[in-house]
Amino acid sequence: MPPPSQVQKYAVNCSWFQETFGECPEDADDDTVRRYVRAYIMMLLGTQLFADKSGNRIHIRWLPYVTRLEELGTYSWGSAALAWLYRCMCRVANRHVVKLVGPLQLLQSWIFWRFPQFRPTGYEAFSWPLASRWAGYNPSGSEKGPRVRAWRLRIDRLQSREVLHPEVLEPRHMAVWRSVTALIYFAVIEWHQIDRVLPQFGGVQAPPRPALNIDFLMSKDGRGGDRWFPSSMPKWHAYWDAR
Repeated sequence: MPPPSQVQKYAVNCSWFQETFGECPEDADDDTVRRYVRAYIMMLLGTQLFADKSGNRIHIRWLPYVTRLEELGTYSWGSAALAWLYRCMCRVANRHVVKLVGPLQLLQSWIFWRFPQFRPTGYEAFSWPLASRWAGYNPSGSEKGPRVRAWRLRIDRLQSREVLHPEVLEPRHMAVWRSVTALIYFAVIEWHQIDRVLPQFGGVQAPPRPALNIDFLMSKDGRGGDRWFPSSMPKWHAYWDAR
């Protein structure tokens, strides 16, 4: 248990996690190893996949998930991370918001991996994890304006063969990305309307269902009382269960 000085409401300071679980003892038994694994996964979730603007705290909401390590692989972490990324990008589009949070390292790695023409030169050496190969990329701020204009032009000129990866059209993947459903990350609900952009993925566009207006959900951030979200938002969880 962390000392009270390291706890802020429902979050624990990252520094305590790092100092307490920074290095697993060489003679650790299985229970100790599992304890360190849980702490590592909580740090990974709180600071990488689901980072928020605090930047230095980890929410205890992850405790029920890391308690049962054997069940971690049964959750759809990708859809949850995508929901959080969508919400963060929606918020930063507001002119009063100046900082973007979310799984940005994962996003940048995906861009550089999927669009070779956008990759910085000199960072092609394989390493593990894959995202670490571009960890040292830090372009000069003096060239920001011209670089942004050049990238926008490259995006405008992208061809369908450059956007669509062949693996996307394999049946084992299509069942996932073609789902019109709710992407859920606790109180964050995003509507996945892939049926409206099928031509971008090499598909034939049928008459799409009406766009779902979820503007009222954009103000939901999980604050303001203790709630179990599957019970307080059953409609959206039903969409996901029926995907």
